[in-house]
Amino acid sequence: MSHYEMIFIVHPNVPEEETSAVTDRVITVINQNKGEVIKFKKLGKKKFAYKIKKCAKGYYFLLHFLASPDVLTELERALRYDENILRYQTIKLGKEEIKALSGERGDKDQEVEEYSPPFEETPAEGYERG
Repeated sequence: MSHYEMIFIVHPNVPEEETSAVTDRVITVINQNKGEVIKFKKLGKKKFAYKIKKCAKGYYFLLHFLASPDVLTELERALRYDENILRYQTIKLGKEEIKALSGERGDKDQEVEEYSPPFEETPAEGYERG
């Protein structure tokens, strides 16, 4: 079994209370096919950079799970035919990502520092300060 990370977006017209039914179906497909959900996180309603199926917003969900390739095939088939799911993407995690995932402190959000490269003021080529 391999580690996977999936992010999927639920249609914004689905009431927030009913998004749990959609997510339960996704988790059920994994569990019925002998997969194991490691972590599930609701990321909230976010605005898209561009419209997807005439929608400007959607509910984002992040899912980490263990599964065989057969489970992944069945899961993606179920997602493809679910009208409430706008988009989904699944990636197989490497060793570094698995270590990072196991090193996280549960579901607590950690503060993330933004990286900005050091700014060095250099004159443009052919331009001299005077």
